[in-house]
Amino acid sequence: MGKHRPTSSSLSGGGDNANDNKHEQKLQAVLFADSFTNTFRPITLDSKAKVLCPLNNVTMLDYSIEFLAGAGVEEIFVFCVHGADEVERYVFQSSWSNVLQVHCVKDATCATPGDALRELDKRGLVRSDPFVLMSGDVITNVDLRLALDAHAKRRKADSSAIMTMLLKPVGPPSSGGSSACVRPASEDLVVGLHPQTHRILMYDDRPHVATLKIPCDFFQACNSTIEIRNDLMPIGVDICSPEVLSRFSDEFDYRHIYKQFVHDTVAEEEEGLQSKIYAHLLANPCEYGARIVDFRTYHAISRDIIRRWCYPVGVDNLPSGYEKNYRYVMQRHFVYREVFGEPGTRIARSTQIVSDTIVGANVQIGERCIVQGTVIGNYCEIGNDVSLKDCHLWEKVCISDNVKIEGCVLCDGVVIRSGATLGTGCIIGKGCIIGENAVIPPFTRITLCVKDEEGDEYDDA
Repeated sequence: MGKHRPTSSSLSGGGDNANDNKHEQKLQAVLFADSFTNTFRPITLDSKAKVLCPLNNVTMLDYSIEFLAGAGVEEIFVFCVHGADEVERYVFQSSWSNVLQVHCVKDATCATPGDALRELDKRGLVRSDPFVLMSGDVITNVDLRLALDAHAKRRKADSSAIMTMLLKPVGPPSSGGSSACVRPASEDLVVGLHPQTHRILMYDDRPHVATLKIPCDFFQACNSTIEIRNDLMPIGVDICSPEVLSRFSDEFDYRHIYKQFVHDTVAEEEEGLQSKIYAHLLANPCEYGARIVDFRTYHAISRDIIRRWCYPVGVDNLPSGYEKNYRYVMQRHFVYREVFGEPGTRIARSTQIVSDTIVGANVQIGERCIVQGTVIGNYCEIGNDVSLKDCHLWEKVCISDNVKIEGCVLCDGVVIRSGATLGTGCIIGKGCIIGENAVIPPFTRITLCVKDEEGDEYDDA
């Protein structure tokens, strides 16, 4: 695989013959390395960008770039705010196909997705029509070419069709199934669609609003029928025309893509001046798409990958480049073991690996342990009589004897001393040490970093 040096420099816009060579334009994508939220703290306080965090022992950014490469994208702009230098180094050291170019665009002043899109429009980097807009924390197996073709046909027939959103039907958490828990708990989205064309006529995700208003003109345009749905979730992948960037430059009040831009755009009533946004529904049950918004969705998406709901994305089908160092084999009850460097892994005979578990490379697990629903990273050491349930251990975590942990995330280099108990939902930051017989209350977050009180409320740094 070839290595591509990332660049943060601006690229010039297209020439005068751009229309003549439109069919030769390379498909470009904008990938947000920041989520512009603080839902992943305190992990993102440790100078680690969210997209560089591991999911099932694979960096999130690798899932995203692998997906875009498979969709035919030839040039990717990774927009970085927090941890930009670290992201740039990671991209430079990674290997991709020779036909794929990856650039890092760095700007520490952007606090919202709207700011990032305005900066991209100012630099004139995005020249393809359409381009793919994607969040770096998305996990999906969608065939994006179908959505791209549908958008191109609509765009050719109607120049006001500027955007296509990929939406996935999901059920409530009580319904079970692959997508039951990947919908953020704070989201309460209601979408109004044209029954035939799937044009979005209403988009409202304000949970505090009890009533919704639909202009009467929309009913006339839809032959008196509008499909109202509250079971749809945006997966964080959108197909956009360059006019979207121009709209953000014209409207400096737009901070959020969905809550403000999409909401206001689809509500425009004056015929002839409307910009139209369409939905591409993931109707096939085999199509998977979700964003890692918080630690709840982080665990839910991890479990879905383990149980092969997102195939071919899977533990035993790693992104490009990983096969040189790691290889996983699935055993009974969705238990995966790394076998490329397996001589360095030792699991005691009395230990029970129950189900839905990943054991990384060079892992040591002592006697009489019970491990269930847990992802164990590389070079972890686990003592005797340890209970792990629904946990995520990143690299080089050390757990001593007689420790009980459930539903926790332990970052790189965490040390848990003998007899400690961690309550459900604890997040232990990089390099933290939990003392002997310590009892950590549920949902406690511990970090060695000092919180920046002056940081912007939208920054996930």
